Order: sequence, then C-alpha cells, then structure tokens
Amino acid sequence: MAEEIFEFRWVVPPSTLGRAVEQYGARVFVAIKAVADFTAQRLQGDARNDAPWQDRTGNARSGLFGVAEQVAQEIVEIYLAHTMKYGLFLELAHGGRYAVIIKTMERDFPELTRMLDEIFAG
Repeated sequence: MAEEIFEFRWVVPPSTLGRAVEQYGARVFVAIKAVADFTAQRLQGDARNDAPWQDRTGNARSGLFGVAEQVAQEIVEIYLAHTMKYGLFLELAHGGRYAVIIKTMERDFPELTRMLDEIFAG
C-alpha cells in the first residue's frame, strides 16, 4: 500500500491573520464605545424628561447625568446618576414614587441590547 503524503500551505500567513483579528477587535471596541456614549446621552435625556417629581429649583433634574467610561482595556461602563445629594432620597423614599434611574435604565436596556447585537451580527 502506497504511503499518502499531504501538504499544507498557508494562503495567508498566521501573522497576517493575527493582525487582522486584533484590528477587528479594536474596531468592535470602538463601535461598542460609540453605542455606550449614545446610550448614556439618551438615558440622561430620558431621565430628565421623565423624572416624576415636581421641580422646585430644577437642580435635581438638571443634575441627572449619563456617561460612558472605559474603565479597563476591554470594559465600558454606563452610568446614570444624580449629582444632588438628595438624589438618593428621590430614588428610595416614598416607596420609589420619585425614582427615575432604574426605570429609565430598564426601559432603555432592550434598545442597548439590540444595538450591541447588531455590532456582533454585522
């Protein structure tokens, strides 16, 4: 029985493939950061518009802010928070009657998920 010889040749060198994967990862991270920035601004606007309390000074409403930050090499966090000390009271007192942070984040979460899914599907 004759011995079969198989030959393997790279069409594209492994080093080129490795660089392409790294570049793709960098592009994906840029897209994720852009989605996070967009979402943070949308959260901020939605929270300010939908805050259920009656303004006295306007400080609590204008003090709501959303921001996306890169906290590690491959980690982006989105924050929605109050700048006023009594923001915690608004969120927790009276059975959450004046809460806006969690409600806004929960409402906008499906859209964030959809945008991230598009990044990875595309």
